[in-house]
This record gives sequence, C-alpha cells and structure tokens, in this order.
Amino acid sequence: MIKSFFNIFFITIMTTLDGIAQKPTLPTAIVPDGLGYNIHFTDAKEGELEMLAGSGATIVRMDFGWSSTERQKGVYNFAAFERLTDALEKHKIRPLYILDYSNRNYDEGLSPYSPEGRAAFARWATEAALHFKDRGIIWEMYNEPNIHFWKPEPNPDDYILLALEVGKAMRKAAPNELYIGPATSEIDFDFLEKCFKAGLLEYWDAVSVHPYRQKPPETVVEEYAKLRWLIDHYAPEDKHIPILSAEWGYSSAWGSYNDDIQGKMLARQWLINLACDIPISIWYDWHNDGTDPKEPEHHFGTVDFLYHNNREPVYDPKPAYIAAQTFNETFRGYQFIKSLYIESKYPENDNNPFVFLFKKGSDVQLAVWTTEKEPQTIVIPCSNGTFNAISYLGKELPELTSTNNELTLTVTDEPVYLIPKSTNSALSQVVLFKRRYDLAQFFPSRQCDDEKFFNRLSQRLVMDITYEIEGAKFKEKGVFYPAYPLKMSVPMIENNELIVHFDNTGGEAFSGKLLLEDVSGFQLRTNKPVDVHLKSGEFQGLFRIPIIPSTNGVYSFTRSITENNKDHFVRKVTQRFCLVDDFSKYDATTLLDNWDIMPEGDSTVASAQSIEPGKNGALKVTYQFDEGWKFLRLTPKNQTFAQMEDKPQMLALRIDADGSGNSIRIRFRDNQGQTFQVNGEKMNRKGMQYFTFDLTGKNSMCWGGPKDGVVHYPISFDSVIIDGTRKASDSSFQLEVFSPVLVYDM
Repeated sequence: MIKSFFNIFFITIMTTLDGIAQKPTLPTAIVPDGLGYNIHFTDAKEGELEMLAGSGATIVRMDFGWSSTERQKGVYNFAAFERLTDALEKHKIRPLYILDYSNRNYDEGLSPYSPEGRAAFARWATEAALHFKDRGIIWEMYNEPNIHFWKPEPNPDDYILLALEVGKAMRKAAPNELYIGPATSEIDFDFLEKCFKAGLLEYWDAVSVHPYRQKPPETVVEEYAKLRWLIDHYAPEDKHIPILSAEWGYSSAWGSYNDDIQGKMLARQWLINLACDIPISIWYDWHNDGTDPKEPEHHFGTVDFLYHNNREPVYDPKPAYIAAQTFNETFRGYQFIKSLYIESKYPENDNNPFVFLFKKGSDVQLAVWTTEKEPQTIVIPCSNGTFNAISYLGKELPELTSTNNELTLTVTDEPVYLIPKSTNSALSQVVLFKRRYDLAQFFPSRQCDDEKFFNRLSQRLVMDITYEIEGAKFKEKGVFYPAYPLKMSVPMIENNELIVHFDNTGGEAFSGKLLLEDVSGFQLRTNKPVDVHLKSGEFQGLFRIPIIPSTNGVYSFTRSITENNKDHFVRKVTQRFCLVDDFSKYDATTLLDNWDIMPEGDSTVASAQSIEPGKNGALKVTYQFDEGWKFLRLTPKNQTFAQMEDKPQMLALRIDADGSGNSIRIRFRDNQGQTFQVNGEKMNRKGMQYFTFDLTGKNSMCWGGPKDGVVHYPISFDSVIIDGTRKASDSSFQLEVFSPVLVYDM
C-alpha cells in the first residue's frame, strides 16, 4: 500500500516522571525550536551570544574535538565545553556537540581504524556524555566522514566499526543521552545505506545529513523523501528516526550569489525543512570566517567577520541574520500544518508556487514564494478579509484584501509572510483537515498492491484532493516517487550505435521491451523491439541498437518501454538530440588539436592531468590532485563544437567513472556574457555513470554579464569540470568521457 513517511514528530526537550529524569528529546516542530547555527568557538566574545540569541536561535552545533579534550592518554579535560555549555544555557540555547576527528595519541593521528583507536574514541565519547549527563545535549557521531574529514581518505567500513562501538558504549553507560549520525556531506545515499545495513539505526536517535547544494533549497524534497524511505526500510520495528539538517548553508561568495540571495536561501531553507518534518535546521555559518571576497568559505555567515567591541550589535548583520530574526519572530510559537496547492503557469513544477500554512492555537499565518525567476500572480482560497504582509527581511508591505473567497497577489522568489488581521474562518478550518499529502513521498515498488496507481515504469505519481470551506475551494497535491524505479537514460551515440542504459535501482528482476520509433528521418537498422531482461540482483543494463548516422548530426525519435504482461503501463518519451562532438573520430594528434584539459583553482595547489583517446570512442582523462581547491576543465579549442543551436533543455554525459568521489559539473555561456555552472553527482563508485545537466538556468549558479540568472540564447558549451576540491590522492585517477549529447524537447 502507498505509505507516507512524513508523519509529524512532536517532542519536548526534557520531561520528568516522579522525579526521575527521562531521556531528553529532540526539538519540537514549533518555531523557533531547532533553528540555529554552526559556531566555531568555546568562549564567545562579549555580546556575541546575546546577538546570536537575539536572532531567535535555540540551538548551536560545535565540534567537540577529541584531540583538544584528551591531550594525554586517558586524561580528559572538558573545561572549555563546561564554559560553553553554561553560557549557552543562560541564553536558552541547546548544544549539538560533534564527537569528531582524530587524536595523535592513537592510530598515528589518523581517523580511528584499529581496535585500540576505536576503543579509546568510545571511552572518550562515553566520558563526555557522562560528564554532561542530563543537560539535553545532542551527541553527533563525527563530521562528514564520507569526505576528506576522515583521514587518510573516506572509509565507510572503518567509520561504521567506530560508530557501532561508540553506540554500544553510549547505550550501556548513558542510555538516556541522544546519539545521532552520520553527518554526511550532502545526502550521500551509498554511504548512508551502508550505515543502515550495518545496524547503526539501532543506536542512533536521528539521522543527520548536510544537504549542501548550489541549487535552490526546494530541490532537497525528493532526496528527503528517498532518505525517509531508506530509514524506514532499515530501522528497528516501531522506532521512529527523524532526519536532521545538521549543517547546510549558502555562501554569498559563490558565483551568482550575494548577501541578498543568501538571505532568501536561509528563509526558504528553514521553511522547506519544516514542511519536510525536519526538527533541526542548523545554518552554516554563524559568522563569516574571513574577509577574502573570492573565498567562498569566508562568506557562509549570517553576520560579517569583523567584531566591534563596545558596540551593539557586535557584528554587522547580513540579510541572512535579518531573515532568521524575522522568520523566528513572525512565526514564534507557530507550527507548520500543510502546503496548499495553487495553480501555476508552470504546471511541470510540483507545488510551485509554495503556500505554507502555519498554526498557533486558533491563529493562522502563511508563507508564500516561488522558485521561478519571474514574478507570478497567484490566487489563494480563503475567507474575505484583510492581511498584513511582511517581507522575509521584516519590511512591512501594503495590506492585501481578499474578495470572493480569493486572495490575489504577486509572488517572487522572496518569501512573504501573510498575517490575517482578523480570524480568517476558511484558513482556520482548513488546518483542522487531516494532512493528506506532503511535498513528496517515496513508496516501495515491492509492496505496492494497487497497480492502477503505480508500477516500476512510473517516474512518479501525482494525486490530489479538493474540498470547499465556506465558499473557498482548496486543493492539496501529493507527488509520490517509487523507491525502486527502472530508469532509462538519455540515449547516447557511439560508433554508429545508439546506447540505451537502464539503471535498475532496486536490483529486482525485470522483463520488457524497448521500442524506438523514427521521427526525423534517420534510419534505424532494425525496427524490432529490443528485449530488455534484467535478472534479480542486476542493477544496470546496457543495450546497443545499430543506426545509420545522420548527415547533419541531429536525431529525433520516440523511445518507449513496456513491461511484459503489463501492456497498459508504457513509458514514452519523444526528444531531439545531437552530439556536442564525436570523440570517436580522434587519434592522439587530432584530439589535442581540438580539446584541452586545463587545471584551475588555487595556483599553489599542484596537479597533473592529460587526455588521450580511450576505448570505444571515449576520451580518457588521467589526473592527480594535491589537497586544496583544484579542478579540471575539459574544454573545446574548436569553437564550432561549442555552439549550441536553438534552445537545448539538457546535456547528457556518459562517464566510465573512477570512484574518486570527485564531482562532475558543466559550464555553458549565454550571449550576454553570463557563465552558468551546473552541478552533477559525485563519482562515488567505479563503472559506468550517467549524468544529465539542466541547461535552462533554473538550477545553476552564474557570473559575468548582467548576472540576472536568465539564459539569453543562443548558448555555447564551455567545459566539463572534474572537481577535486580539498581532496588529495597519492595515486592518479583515470576516467573515460563519452561524447556529450544535447537534448531538445519536441
């Protein structure tokens, strides 16, 4: 049966029964509980905590470093954290302490990997938990162990052994203390699932992730839904384990970002997390870490770097600080109830614009915004009345009046908060209706009994309900995603063959047929359906269909996939596409005449890189980075290849990945001089990996030109990027890049 994993989880910080201290709980879903920042100090400057608390923050996250609290084997000194904990308590701020990193007394100063090192780490963690027992502290197991913070390089097996040993020790010695993990950089599903399979959910009270991205925060929704399904799948029976956004921010020094955009991202991030039942949202960072205008790490803060003694405020607030303060004060005591579905001129964007309904007692308030770059005029159902409007920065906006049970207003990507001046009967009643649907949900294909709703070929299922209250017509919409879909990649062209790849995410057996239909006039060498058979445990399938090359390099066709004995389920896609360039035509000399691999980033960080013809028409890249900010750009010397005709929707790329964990990105330029960068996935495993990059500018960072984020056509291809930022390797990596494909809607 279809099942929602977005049930609201209400909890309080600490309860007592008959004088006996009970296990502290995670923050509630009531604003501002659970909203706060990362900090980097144990002794705050004078006035600093007052300013931090003045923004409404109720929680901070801080490294509880092993090396600084056990300088001598078996001798623990927690004095610095005693001072910090005492100071935080005075301001009613709760600590989330990270049990992290290494100790030079064990395992050569590397992350714990030996039985002795793991035992020592567990003793230290347990001593810390006992020392601060019953003070409501949340203990987090390490920080981003899936990237370079685990020395000498990420090793999920070693991390799991350590986290299990700490979990067993904590549960035995301090069973009432909160223990969470694994604090992954981004939502690393491979790493997370390994942790879950190993049994860590038996010990963790919550799963913490760091959903960093340069795309808008709303893009996290589907990932949260998938993560919820994974947790439910592996969790002990009847144990509810929430997701925490334990670190996540936007640097105002990123390309296409600035202080104003950063402020919008904070408000929207906290809103989307509340709507996804995330009880903790830790913004990274409390204050800027430096003044270099080109260093992104210096500009994640909500306040500027410079401290002003004997002045109030002691830091200059950035828009992000004002956004946090405005949100916390406006919605103090309120709780997210549901999202109202509003018709949009962009119907392909689910739940966009966003209209979130909050409730406190009998009072209701709304948060409204869109992710589109252009303003939208929308209509919200409600009773007739007047609304105060406040911008996300606390500016009072003109009053709005609803008539004929509708409130008409123009929304932008800047959240606006709407407060009824008197009881709005329809909105007050709609909060009483059971929350039917959420922003996004996953459900398991293996357990779906009603096939009229879903089968493995479904990309998603959209369901909605409508109802009327006192003449106001409401709609709720749910978007469901299968947990084990069969994904068909964008076809690639290599050596006069059409390559169609299937990603069988659940490893379930599948039998069906792939049919290609000619649209543009190029000839398939066969019109017969291709049998698609995937065995149980087979996670990928590759199918090659011979073709006659197009004379102009442009191809258009319809591809469809059906499941045997289920002919009423068909996935059908019609697209036009062409190659950016055909890598198979090059030899060692002509390749270097037309393409180049260039190192960029920090000029003081060494790298080595080369390109040469690879196998099956691919281009082979060999490279090595020292640790630091470094990336490579695979870019055409021949600008003929760079030109993209018309308005391509996406670029598809097939890579024989190297398992380095480095990210793949692309860049393109428009005719106004703007450069757009689109992020792809990490190469976390060796083997064939498929990437698609949006070319419409919706999920891109940009710089140069008018910097308006709008793609002005025509556009041109700039480069494929291999990003090894802050990742060093003693050995070189090799990957193979196949000919990039531009994809156009028909």
